[in-house]
Amino acid sequence: MFGSRQLALLATCGLVLSSAGVAYAQTSQQLPAGTTLSAPPPGSIPVTNPADAASAPSQGAQMVHGVTGAATSATPGALNEGGMPSIDSASPGNVAGLLSYCIHKKYVYGTTPRSVARGLAKRQDVKNDQAYSLGGQGLLQNGSSTPFDISTLNKSQRVKLCSDLTKKGQTLN
Repeated sequence: MFGSRQLALLATCGLVLSSAGVAYAQTSQQLPAGTTLSAPPPGSIPVTNPADAASAPSQGAQMVHGVTGAATSATPGALNEGGMPSIDSASPGNVAGLLSYCIHKKYVYGTTPRSVARGLAKRQDVKNDQAYSLGGQGLLQNGSSTPFDISTLNKSQRVKLCSDLTKKGQTLN
């Protein structure tokens, strides 16, 4: 009925599928809260404690000074009457970083946001602005030591904010 080649192929396919299922089960397994592991899981991102300088990663991280945590849409006083964070005091670097974030997340389309972001990114004051890095992570630095995480807004608010950032960036270019 089956030749030896067909049996070998069938067995190989079975092993591949079973190992893929095991790999999926291992990566999707949730650990109980408070679990301490002896080594970080593969692909994990180091978490640091701002109060403990020794907890900062030694490679692959940028330290942004003067930033403490992130505000969200649930943070009291973080939003204005229209339910949006203020972008009035956002630096050109932060606007450029946020525009890059908005483009990457597809909250804005077209050439205007791209050209505005590129134009701002070429400025010398933007190249040296730590808020550019924050903006690239979706964090709006709006004057306080706590940046606002725009991902906590609903999608229509994020789209509007990104559109407003494009307009602000045009005035800064």
